[in-house]
Amino acid sequence: MAFEEPISRGRFGIAALLLSSALAFLLYGCDAQEIRTAVSGPVGEPVTIRYVAPGGPIWSVPEEAAIEQFRERMAHIEIDRQQQQRAFSHYLSETPPPDVFFWADGHELRQAAQQNQLFDLSDIWADNNLAEAYGRQFGEVGRVDGTFRLVPVGSFWTVIYYNKEVFERHGLVPPATWEEFVTICETLLANGETPLSIAGQSIYHSYLWFSYLNIRLNGPAFHRRLMEGQESYTDERTARVWESWISLFRQGYFIERPNVTSESGSIKALIPGVEDSPLTAKEAVMTLAPHFSLRHLSPESAAELDFFRFPQIDPDTSVGEIATIVGYVIPAEAAHRPEASAFVGYMASAEAQATQIARIAEDPANVGFIPLHRDVDRALLPVAARKAEEIIRGADEVLPPLALALPRSMQAGFTTVFDGIYRQLNSSETEIDVSEIQFTLEEARQQALERRDYRQ
Repeated sequence: MAFEEPISRGRFGIAALLLSSALAFLLYGCDAQEIRTAVSGPVGEPVTIRYVAPGGPIWSVPEEAAIEQFRERMAHIEIDRQQQQRAFSHYLSETPPPDVFFWADGHELRQAAQQNQLFDLSDIWADNNLAEAYGRQFGEVGRVDGTFRLVPVGSFWTVIYYNKEVFERHGLVPPATWEEFVTICETLLANGETPLSIAGQSIYHSYLWFSYLNIRLNGPAFHRRLMEGQESYTDERTARVWESWISLFRQGYFIERPNVTSESGSIKALIPGVEDSPLTAKEAVMTLAPHFSLRHLSPESAAELDFFRFPQIDPDTSVGEIATIVGYVIPAEAAHRPEASAFVGYMASAEAQATQIARIAEDPANVGFIPLHRDVDRALLPVAARKAEEIIRGADEVLPPLALALPRSMQAGFTTVFDGIYRQLNSSETEIDVSEIQFTLEEARQQALERRDYRQ
């Protein structure tokens, strides 16, 4: 789960993420009482559990602080934290597989659960009252066919970032409605500013625009059914999404030639004269992006930005927000399930999550994440995280990014569509055929259904 490169084609991880991109206990001879003993009972024989997680100090250093606290409580359990080097499917095929993974909620996890490759974590949810501790938006995360397979601990947000100084210069304030957003774009254009940047080289960012327009136009319930393969891409509702997005390009709101803009270039476009940008770098005022895109900026540059939630288009439509939810899974064939369960249960606690947030706060360059446990003191969170949590907690439904939710076969169809749109946008003479886009995606959906890539 390569968080350092949220989506880069050809890499492993959560949808090749951030991460390609995570207990009725079925303990095969161990019952729930054995788990409780592992957590709080007599110290047993020394055991080392193998834990696979993202590398890099931005993730490992805060987590290590919580792991050390766990070691103090469970001295006989050693945690061997290993950096992920391969796709999770490879690790799951090992004999035995690692004891614990750090994973994200999405198609890959659900597919593994349906193939009985993941352990039942329902007792951890129940014993720690996680449904109540995590709240309405997250109380069902990781449940597959009625059984919890993931213990989530944090979320990453997606918003529209903007340059504060440019907004102030033109007398602009963050919009609450789509009409206000369009007015901002028109005002910026009239004053010689390019309103929007987009990382056309990153399919992750293209997904975000499709997703939010679909959610705002057609509602989160339709979007969820679409990403789960239950709705047709030839539906007239999806045509509205493509037509709306293409019109934003045709009106000149986006930077030119987005297909050559990287994630780094897109966020840096909001900071004129950013230190390591080439002289030919594009400039814009706003961009829709996950907050971990800020890792490409210095703390000083990041401080020049603020954000707002994607504006509501139809006030009668339910509010949906996109968030990457991360946490822990235990393979069904793990060698040390009781000890792994003790570790996962602790990492789900408010104490463990608060420890990590406190360590993250020590480094201003570390963008961190929002802890899901509501007992974590929110004063530990930076202002941006508290603001983002208000957006997420205010949603009627929280959905995963398409980059994590879609089967790989479906993602191939989207890649073809996005590449074609960006290529045709380079020519103002070329009309983009929305029906052809719909046909391409519906063909990919039918193939995915035939391959049983979607959940049945």
